[in-house]
Formats: sequence, C-alpha cells, structure tokens
Amino acid sequence: MDAAYRSGRQDSWIKLKCVKSDTFPIVAFVEKLGARPRKIASLYVGRWEGDRLIYAGKARSGYTETAAREVRERLDPLIRKTSPLSLPVKKPKATWVEPLVNAEIEYSAVTDDGLLRGAVFKALRDDLEKPHRAEGPLPRRRSPSLSPEGARARSVHGVPRENILQLLPGAVSPSKEELASYWKKVAKRALVHLAGRPLKLVRHTHGITFYHRGKLPEIPPAVHQLRIHKREGGEGVRLWVDDLDGLLGLVAMDAVELHPWNAAVDDIERADRIVIDLDPGENVEWDLVVDTALTLRDLMHAEGLKPWPKVTGGKGLHLMSPLEKPMPHDAARQHARRLVQTLLDKNPKRYLISASPAARAGRIFLDYLRNGRGNTAIGAYSPRARPHLPIAAPVTWRQVEQGVRPDAFTMGSPFRRTKHA
Repeated sequence: MDAAYRSGRQDSWIKLKCVKSDTFPIVAFVEKLGARPRKIASLYVGRWEGDRLIYAGKARSGYTETAAREVRERLDPLIRKTSPLSLPVKKPKATWVEPLVNAEIEYSAVTDDGLLRGAVFKALRDDLEKPHRAEGPLPRRRSPSLSPEGARARSVHGVPRENILQLLPGAVSPSKEELASYWKKVAKRALVHLAGRPLKLVRHTHGITFYHRGKLPEIPPAVHQLRIHKREGGEGVRLWVDDLDGLLGLVAMDAVELHPWNAAVDDIERADRIVIDLDPGENVEWDLVVDTALTLRDLMHAEGLKPWPKVTGGKGLHLMSPLEKPMPHDAARQHARRLVQTLLDKNPKRYLISASPAARAGRIFLDYLRNGRGNTAIGAYSPRARPHLPIAAPVTWRQVEQGVRPDAFTMGSPFRRTKHA
C-alpha cells in the first residue's frame, strides 16, 4: 500500500477478477455438431423466482472433454420438446430438458436483465437433485445463494429445507415399532445386500417423507459414518451399517427406505456391481417386462455376468449383477449403457433409454443411470413408503417367469407373495 504507483505490470500489485459462484438448474444444452461420442458445447441455465423458472444465461466454457460427454449423457433422459421456462426465450439451437439437474456456475456479474455475465461451468451438483428456489429476483451485487441463516429459517413442517433433497407427497410410512419388528425378521438376509455400503436415506419425520441430504440428526453408535470427497468439491458424510443394531439405529433416525451405493465403503471409487432398472410406462403389459428381463438376462450371461432379479416394491424390476472385478463408476455406467443399447437397437418402438417421462407411455425405460458415483437404487429388503408397505425383494428367475409382480412382497409378508399379487 505504501509503494509508488507505476504503470504496467509490477511486483507491487496483483490484478484479480472478482468471481461469484452459485448453483443453477440446467434448462437446455447446445450439442457440439458432429461430435462422436456426443457432447455438449454449452448450457443454458435458469433461476427460480418463487414458482417461476426464469432464464439466467448461457455457460459457454469450462468443459473438459470428459465433462462435456458426461453432462450430455446425464441430460439425455431428461430431454423434452418444449421449454421449461415460465417466460419464453428464443433459443433455436437449444435442446430443452427437465430442470432437474444442477450446475455450479462461476460468473463475474449479473446484468440489468438478470443474466449471468462471463458464466463458466464448474461441475454438476449431484448432491442437489432439486434446484433451490430463491425468494425474489436474483440479487445484483452478491451471490444469489440463500444465506445459512435464511435457509435455516425456512422449513417444511419443522424440517429445514436444506435437508430435503426431494419431498415424497402421498407417501405412506410405517411406524418405528413396525420398522424395528420388520428389520429383526429380515436382517440376516438384508445385510447380505446392505451391509458395508454407503446409504442414501428416505426419512419420515414431522409428518413428511423425503430424501434426506445434508446435516444429519443424532447418529446412534451402531450407525457408522464415512467421510467422502464430493465430486463438486468439499466433504460429505455417508452412513453405513453392518449389523442389526445398525439397522435399528437408522430406524431411530427416522429412516424408512435405504438406497445403497453400488460400491463398498472400503473402495467407494469403484463399483462392484451394476444395476439396470426396467421401468414400464403407462399401458405396458407386465408380460413385456418379464420378456425384457429374460432377454437382458441372456445378454448379460453371454458377457460372463451373473444377474439376479429384484422386484422394487414400486412398478418395475431391477437386474442386479455383481462384477468379477470392481471398476470405476463411469466404466460401470458405460457397461450398463452398452447392454441396454443392444435392446434399444433391436426394438426402438418398445424401449427407450432417454426422453422425458411423457414419452414413456407404452414403452419400457431401460434406466442405466442408476450406475455412477453416488447413484443408487432401492436396496434389497428395504421397505417402500407406499400404500400396503411393499418391500424391494430378491426373487428367483423362476418367479420372474411366473410373472411375480413388483409389489408382491410387503413388510407383513416379506418371504411369500401377498394374495393380491
């Protein structure tokens, strides 16, 4: 500060740009022409003003070759024909998507029109499946993130909004007593599939059911904690269990559904199994799901895999396959993608691996995106927060051939089919 001013570059001063950063929902992408494999050239992002989704700008740079391909693949299942924005904008090169994936964007300023200036893509925010909704317009002179004090002040029935990844309206959750009794019955079988894996939790507390994120309630000693590095930066905590006491500890934390990673806690960067979700759209006969499962089983057998089926307690069927050798999560996802692509190429009218939910009527969505770091599927023997309290249950291929339904097993009947199924 006491040095004399001199023009030109000097050791006595440093020029730094003032850079802001925040998370924005992706509303569209522009694809790089001719790229194989496909990748993005830029992203359009939005911002929430109450319940309105407003256009916030375009991020033209910041993409590595790997990121450009991965983001394109991540957005593929979310493509839609129309803009999700509340106010129309002319973007003839845009491929619109459901605004369910968030991106961390750095920017230098916000224009008078509310657009980001100098927007640069940094990373996807996998910990935020639902974008936060800012109250009021985007501030002009500070980051639009909610302050910690403001975020804590807002809650849903007493649950801080920052702990709600996704609300499950209409969910039906069992009591803690019912859950404890259930886990005592099935723990031995369930722990084969759940023990030693990081878990995503669906919790029921204060009258609401939701996917949990962020800070956790008091953790019982029998529930273990694993500190992980998030892909977007910083550290997070994932819980895991290895015995009945751990399962009962999760019940004490209001956990209803358990969604395990496809990796073990001692090697979280490599998948030791893959999962393919057969998700039938409206007006799809169950016999078609069965036929698809058997066809996919044969394809997997031909590649040396040993898949086993699991009914989901929802409306679909999972094919689970252990991997002989663990592999990086991205490689596991590509492996699963290649398998379902074979089915799609043979019958594109019957299957799809992308597009918006509206396009799934009459077709089966072959969901391979449950593979990937931190991506999950409902765990075997986990209850579902649904009417009649169904569970996700391993079944035999013979049962699949006989047409076992996805909700055939419940908390009250975990080892034999219910009468309605």
